[in-house]
Amino acid sequence: MKKLFFIILMISSAALSQAQITYYQIEDGTVMDFFQFAKYKKTLSTGLVIHNSISTRTAQDSVIQTVKVTVVDSNPDSNYYDPFLVHRKKIGDRFPMEEFIASDSSGIDDVDYTGKPTVVNFWFTRCGPCIIEIPYLNQLEEEFNGEVNFVAITFDKDYVVNYFLDKKAFNFEHITDVRPAIDDYGVQAFPMNLLLDKDGRIVQVYGDIIAEHLNLSATLREMVNE
Repeated sequence: MKKLFFIILMISSAALSQAQITYYQIEDGTVMDFFQFAKYKKTLSTGLVIHNSISTRTAQDSVIQTVKVTVVDSNPDSNYYDPFLVHRKKIGDRFPMEEFIASDSSGIDDVDYTGKPTVVNFWFTRCGPCIIEIPYLNQLEEEFNGEVNFVAITFDKDYVVNYFLDKKAFNFEHITDVRPAIDDYGVQAFPMNLLLDKDGRIVQVYGDIIAEHLNLSATLREMVNE
């Protein structure tokens, strides 16, 4: 009986030693185990946070999933939920920029953003994925400085955004404290980026642009040259 118990114990130990542990790699390269990743998602927002696997690789006894994290601002009714689908249906429609400018608290005048392509970024200061993509957005702004409008829209108060900008550069024009306009437009996930043509019509809808920034740069160049 003791011999049988010893054999079972040896088999169980071997199985445990061969079990693969899953780790999660987020957009900035940080790798976390299951519990660290769950804790990280809770720090991003009090709302729902979802992640999609972009790729998977195996390293020794570990599986590493590269994941894309999205902050969702409402609870979906189904197990699968694309928070950007409703906005992709608006491609070809005019983006109502004036509705956001009208309720803005940062002092932006009634600017006419037509005549140039425009990148519109929906974000907030405590959104982890939003902050991670800022360097890529700044890179686009630097590349197309003066040729493209770059506008960031948030429900955060003006003083909250200014405090953030004192610590981290985000080189867009900022429209702040417009939660009613954001809610009316149906924004449910952050970040969300819209690409508008020179007439202010929606051309493309993105979540974060980290994986798409090179394609977005090429698209913007084509639009500028039209």
